[in-house]
Amino acid sequence: MDTRTLLLGDWSPVVRDGIDLLRIGILAGAAGFALAGDWGAAAVLGVLGALTLLARALNLPRVYDLCFTAAMALQGYGEAFAVYDRLVRFDDLVHFTLPLLTAPVAYIALARAEVVPDPKDETRLPHYVGIFVVTLALGTALGAVWEIVEWRSDAWLGSDLSISNDDTVGDLVRDTAGSLVGAALLVVWARWGWGSVRRVPGVNTHEDVDA
Repeated sequence: MDTRTLLLGDWSPVVRDGIDLLRIGILAGAAGFALAGDWGAAAVLGVLGALTLLARALNLPRVYDLCFTAAMALQGYGEAFAVYDRLVRFDDLVHFTLPLLTAPVAYIALARAEVVPDPKDETRLPHYVGIFVVTLALGTALGAVWEIVEWRSDAWLGSDLSISNDDTVGDLVRDTAGSLVGAALLVVWARWGWGSVRRVPGVNTHEDVDA
């Protein structure tokens, strides 16, 4: 396997590249924790692994596919190994990183459904502004929904996810900051016309190059 194929080409129709290996790692972790009897960790990794399979079906550009899959691995294994309890700033890192990496993917998913303009289409300044605003709103909204989940989980399940009002507001600030950076990077991506589907230059029978 040459370097170009290793980095940009498909290895096979089933396992396309290293991103698929990362996906497999999340799902394998779910299976491993299930066998060990830790059903909570298994469920988290299983759900997040399933989301990476949905992202694969979207045929995302490699950069965004990698970002989303890495974000799910960070979140899943962070929960499974209780890194949130061991590292004080890990929660801050996740609340900034996840919206940064996932908000653009949410936008691309909506573009696939023809709800919003596709970044690969010819765009003008108003379109770039729209891409930025919608992506920022998506990331911020997802962060807000998660804070609601934490709040209700504490009330209904007796968890201790929502530490204080300051913690909640701080998480929302980091969610917004991460979403803002992610939105800006998606605008740059669209401005340079890098497309919104997985592709490589030249002939590759396993990829969609129509972008």
